[in-house]
Amino acid sequence: MAHASRSPSPPKAFTDLRAFLAFLKDRNLLVEVAHPVDPRWEITAIRRRLLASGGPAVLFHRVIGHSVPLVTNLFGTTERVALAVGRTPDELESLGQLLARLREPGSPRNLREGLDLARQLAQVRHLPNRSVRHPPCQERILTGEAVDLARLFPIETCWPEDAGPLITWPLVITAGPNGGPVNIGVYRLQVIGRNRLIMRWLKHRGGAEHLRQHRGPMPVAVAIGADPATILAAVTPVPESLSEYGFAGLLRQKRVETATALTSTLPVPAQAEIILEGSVDPNDLAPEGPFGDHTGYYNEIENFPVFTVHTVTTRRNPLYLSTFTGRPPDEPAILAVALNRVFTPLLQARFPEITAFHLPMEACSYRMAVVALDKAYPGHAFRVMTGVWGFLRQFLYTKVILVVDATVAVTDWEAVMGAVAANLHPGRDIQLFTNTPIDYLDFASPVAGLGGKMGLDATTKDAAEQAATPPMAPCRPLPGWPGRLTAALPRIRSIHPRDNGRMAVVLVDKQTPGEGRRIIEAIWNLLPPGGGADQLWILDADLDPNSWDDLIWSLATRFDPGRDLLLDRPGGRFGIDATTKLPGETNRVWGRVLTMDPAITAKVEANWSAYGLP
Repeated sequence: MAHASRSPSPPKAFTDLRAFLAFLKDRNLLVEVAHPVDPRWEITAIRRRLLASGGPAVLFHRVIGHSVPLVTNLFGTTERVALAVGRTPDELESLGQLLARLREPGSPRNLREGLDLARQLAQVRHLPNRSVRHPPCQERILTGEAVDLARLFPIETCWPEDAGPLITWPLVITAGPNGGPVNIGVYRLQVIGRNRLIMRWLKHRGGAEHLRQHRGPMPVAVAIGADPATILAAVTPVPESLSEYGFAGLLRQKRVETATALTSTLPVPAQAEIILEGSVDPNDLAPEGPFGDHTGYYNEIENFPVFTVHTVTTRRNPLYLSTFTGRPPDEPAILAVALNRVFTPLLQARFPEITAFHLPMEACSYRMAVVALDKAYPGHAFRVMTGVWGFLRQFLYTKVILVVDATVAVTDWEAVMGAVAANLHPGRDIQLFTNTPIDYLDFASPVAGLGGKMGLDATTKDAAEQAATPPMAPCRPLPGWPGRLTAALPRIRSIHPRDNGRMAVVLVDKQTPGEGRRIIEAIWNLLPPGGGADQLWILDADLDPNSWDDLIWSLATRFDPGRDLLLDRPGGRFGIDATTKLPGETNRVWGRVLTMDPAITAKVEANWSAYGLP
């Protein structure tokens, strides 16, 4: 691979994936691996180790059974996400400021704002994509029996219990029946035949909406290995009035080149490595899954429409871009960390009192938000909570919002939970909402797609708020109480008080529905009011009680606020049942926790030096 010349800062526009890979290699951020690797599980195990250490992007030249090289871990650090659009991580906030201006353009208040607006609007010239003829993505054309996807490309099977091979980085391109805006979304594609893929798009996504509009077979194109700006545009919350191609042009500060697909009028990225062209029929459905998901579980099996591929076009000697999803950190979680810097200016444009905003990856990157607030009046935190829930479609599935003072570091769990211990009164500072839209992948919801949301106000209370509900007295220490309760309640494995003086984590061996709630009630009955701990977290015994990562992950994946929060408002106590839910607590089929085959983990460990990876 040719090396890019070294420069003090990255170029704004990488015309294609290959240019970005050359740039990364020149900076020792890409490693090329010649050792053979198996697309079945092995690459996932390699990536998990790389992600845990902040390792490089990788180009595998010898994927067993295939001649096409595989690129992965492309966006495995926030640094590489920023470099992909010619920025440093700290400069990603400028993207949010640009999006905020595009969402809600207002009149400048002074000369400086006027100059900033003029500079931002000057970038609009990069919005329209530019159509080209004879694009690189159509250098090779395959039709008929030659369209055999599993033979053509090194499509991975990522986890031991996955239903089969899965295309994980597809840019799915659709349009309405009468033209109009093009949508680009990332929806995983399960291979079920030579040219048949299951299109897993959820009902609220742009592709699914286009299919409803067509009311019949719909042309679809899928790009794999586009330029990095177009990939990032597909996963960024762009305003509905702006296309992903347009936003990619803004990111690159150069118009995106597209070409017309061979079998439809859809515009496809001209420099993409691979294009799949075909159609989706709403009446042609197939059971999708199970697959390892970003939640850390295998998802349920559900019917989704089939994408039938009629034509494949590629560049000469194409590269195949792949990733995986699993319990964070995975590559989508790293992308979410980077995009968090984009969300913050968007929110601040509407709510200037927000000083910091954090979507923790351990909460699946969207199921929980921590907001720091420059509080100005009583109840201010609850106004901000409802505003966040209603602001962006991306927050539709955020089921817990926790608001703290501006002085609290939103990424420091000890500080955040210390604020909860010091400032939150269950009788005043918890708001519950039931029967709200919830992520379909959330097994903890009582029914698919519908569940509870919870807002926690852990800000310092002013005089009016304290007059309504006086502050709670500190918890009285009760020496030896964890051991006494563990002996008295057989389902309790162990009790672990936290340093903040109010919270305790209780590990349990749950056997029956509702047992988590009953254990909370039993502890309250045995502890005197105001003694021991008044904030109880009930977790399964497979988790580490001292790990904030485990605690927040269990809250995100095993807890429904409407069913699993117990409040003793007069006593100032609350309990969270974040245990696995059993039949009778939910109608969902509970997903199995993702684990890698130990033999594969051992194989990767033994081969690590042969891979040449750091």
